[in-house]
Amino acid sequence: MARLCLSANLRRTERVITRHYDAYLAESGLTAVQLPILACIAAAEEPTFRLLAEQLDLDRSTLSRNLTLLRDRRLVKIDAPSGPKPGLIALTAKGKEALRHAHGRWREAQAALADSVSSPTLDEAIGLLKILRRATRDSR
Repeated sequence: MARLCLSANLRRTERVITRHYDAYLAESGLTAVQLPILACIAAAEEPTFRLLAEQLDLDRSTLSRNLTLLRDRRLVKIDAPSGPKPGLIALTAKGKEALRHAHGRWREAQAALADSVSSPTLDEAIGLLKILRRATRDSR
């Protein structure tokens, strides 16, 4: 089963790749899970908890746990909801600096992977993962 199961192989690969990115990101103080959260907040026009969960495909507990850690480190500010309007999430100045620093380390981690498997192969793998996500989401 372990050789043929897509889920088992994806999870094993995810753990190895996460460790790879975490090693590069260590000096920035961010993890491979936290960096995309900060990047998504920075890119969104009006980032809310729901928008981040949808865009990052994170379950509520994982997103909540990471946002709490980022807030406690004063990297993000989380506004309380106002009536029907959801609370917005924003990067602090410290969060913007952390994102800038981590982005450089992320580029190094990405380049190291691209060098080890070749850029076209990495691009194909990312494309296949996107197809799998869409197909799985659509089949629910």
